[in-house]
Amino acid sequence: MFRIILLSFAICTFWPIPGQAVLVSGLYEAEIPVSDQSAESHKKSISAALLEVLIRLTGDRNIQGSQVASYLLGQPDRYVQQYEYRNKPVVKNNQLSLEQQLFLWVRFNSNALDKELRAYNVPVWGAVRPSTLVWLAAQDSRTQRIVGLEDDSGYTAFLDNRAQDRGIALVYPLLDPEDAAKVKATDIWGDIKEPVLYASERYQTDAILTGSIEALSDSLWQVRWTAFIDAQVITWTTQGEMPESVLMEGIDRLADALAARFAQVSTYAQESGIEVTVNGIDNFDQYSKVLHYLTSLNSVIDVKVKTVEPASVTFLVTAAGGELGITRAIELGRTLESINGTGNPYHLLP
Repeated sequence: MFRIILLSFAICTFWPIPGQAVLVSGLYEAEIPVSDQSAESHKKSISAALLEVLIRLTGDRNIQGSQVASYLLGQPDRYVQQYEYRNKPVVKNNQLSLEQQLFLWVRFNSNALDKELRAYNVPVWGAVRPSTLVWLAAQDSRTQRIVGLEDDSGYTAFLDNRAQDRGIALVYPLLDPEDAAKVKATDIWGDIKEPVLYASERYQTDAILTGSIEALSDSLWQVRWTAFIDAQVITWTTQGEMPESVLMEGIDRLADALAARFAQVSTYAQESGIEVTVNGIDNFDQYSKVLHYLTSLNSVIDVKVKTVEPASVTFLVTAAGGELGITRAIELGRTLESINGTGNPYHLLP
């Protein structure tokens, strides 16, 4: 069976880095279904693609009504770097059919968009993003089960598709004997936190999401959600006529919460040089690893070497968002760990 997620995988790909945070690619790309290749359809689709990218970059799904969105969406062609039309099979019942759908794929200029967002003082979510472990329990005919990647319900495909749209990474439990010994579907259904947190330790993700989905009637579905983000616990409920809508809304709420925690205000006024000293650098490979990691962090504009000492290097990091933003981004990736627990200096993790 081909999963729906395969259709969108090329748009937004997640590459794991130490600690299960991910380096997200494809943030500046979008693929929009179109009816034809007319000039009118092309213009509307370019605008729709840019809006999808703006939501992914900022984490704000309500950005369309903002001043910066009005400006950018008024002239979307200015930011197009590349585009092409693609025909793809239509998905029906989680399977590829013989029918074809025309899509417009667009890649936008990252430097131009970043410049505009900084100028408007808009929080920007960088490419290094937290990973979230998902424990989803479903109830069918009074039987409760934990939904995994091999589940035939298609629930994980709905979750993954929306996560791709929002630029966040989901991880699913293996549901092997070790998981079975630690957590049951009834624990998730009953919102019993301790077994879930215990079973989640092995996956080392940055956040945990639990959900319990059920059909309240033939036309009403509900999911009760709980998200664990750092020390914060957030709960909410989504309802709708179809399981797809309630699951996608749940991922939207998760993405909103993650963006609020990790997106940084990126303004020219806040750009400053921040010293980051890293101990435990003994060879060029370790130096290269740290340099690449610092360069990839949210809102980092430039990284230079300031001083080199035996087994340590001090970098001068130019970033938008200030020292707090850099500290949070470093903690997220877990490539570096604060020696004193409060920021600089750091040591390189194995």
